[in-house]
Amino acid sequence: MALVGVPLLVWWLCAISAGPESYEYFLSWFNWGYLGYIILVGMSFAFFEHMYSGLRHFVLDAGAGYELQTNKMWSIAVPLAAILTTGAMWLYIVSKNIF
Repeated sequence: MALVGVPLLVWWLCAISAGPESYEYFLSWFNWGYLGYIILVGMSFAFFEHMYSGLRHFVLDAGAGYELQTNKMWSIAVPLAAILTTGAMWLYIVSKNIF
């Protein structure tokens, strides 16, 4: 997702700084069907997955969580937390009509 996410982030920042017309053009790319939403949901899932994996490794670097049962729990909890957080974020976005 970094190959897609970084150029989109840079394009979004440039569109915001260039003015309302440029930002409307940027948003028009995400209004043709579900492809834009699929990309944005995938990028937000990748973000949350990476964040929770980072927390898992932070705990492992501290010397905790190496027990087999704890490690297995983390390996199941990380993707589930990413799915739940992504879903909650997109429910909030849809409820507020941000897009």
